[in-house]
Amino acid sequence: MRFVRWKAGVVAASAAGILASGVALAPAANADAFRCGSSGSDPRAWCAYVQKAPNGLKVRVKPSTSADIVYTLANGAKVEVDCWTTGTSVNGYNIWARLYSASGTRYVSDYYLTTGRIQSYVPHC
Repeated sequence: MRFVRWKAGVVAASAAGILASGVALAPAANADAFRCGSSGSDPRAWCAYVQKAPNGLKVRVKPSTSADIVYTLANGAKVEVDCWTTGTSVNGYNIWARLYSASGTRYVSDYYLTTGRIQSYVPHC
């Protein structure tokens, strides 16, 4: 029992030290896009997660908030991004991601994805 308390104390002290040093571990939902690997259509494709989308993220046929909605993705859903383009501004951000879809072209506002600066590594459509 004494060993368990000591180990818990070390873990708590280590966590406090990391936070005090200014190093913070970001939650997975705030991370940049990542290679899809074997879970994507192409191992080199980029994947990201939906985050902070009120009532889910609307998937549209064009990069516009007035375009038809095909379906809605829940926060935390993983998506495969083919490329990026510009479209209607969402909260002052006009970058949209084209999703990989065998059933046609689909777009989502990049504002609600964990892509970081998508223009730095994903090709323009």
